[in-house]
Amino acid sequence: MLGLLSSGSVGVRAYGRSLGLSRVVGMNRRWVQSDAPVVPEPVTWNRFFVLRKQRRLWERLAALPCALLGLGVGGAIFASLPVHPQQTFMGMDPLLLFGGSTLFCGVLGFVIGPSVGRVFYRLGSPQRALALDLKEAEFFRHVKANRSDPMFSSASNPLPDFYGEKINSLAAYRKWLRKQREHERKGTFKLGKKK
Repeated sequence: MLGLLSSGSVGVRAYGRSLGLSRVVGMNRRWVQSDAPVVPEPVTWNRFFVLRKQRRLWERLAALPCALLGLGVGGAIFASLPVHPQQTFMGMDPLLLFGGSTLFCGVLGFVIGPSVGRVFYRLGSPQRALALDLKEAEFFRHVKANRSDPMFSSASNPLPDFYGEKINSLAAYRKWLRKQREHERKGTFKLGKKK
């Protein structure tokens, strides 16, 4: 597949470029694999938090149209079903059941919406999404290495932001680190107490 590809159509050209292939021009036009792999540009931490915020915005904005689409599709499906007023379904009125099912379709669309938004974000800028994924993996390695042990949690000492989801800047990361150390200190202090 990565060997020689005919460049007869535009789709093949775009596919070849996305695989990191370059065109060799001669008697026969063809694609060969280039030596340089496609490497995304490095992302700074400040840029990472900006890109992460943008991706979350795309995810949140996609939730509303998906919810409306789910509500519309569910409404169209359940409005077309025949309703018999004397017949009940599991002891419930069919109109109540169809209305609840329509609302469920809307909620399901709202839940699926962020995944659709993430896909559109990735399609909009694949290089930026790849760079964001690489930096996010590094970020989660930092979070995993620096978070407090959950063993120290109690009702009076809850674990603060275990996955680092609320971190949106370097200052917030430093604050998260302080909270993790404080949680660990409180937990070890209580473990050392005798009753």
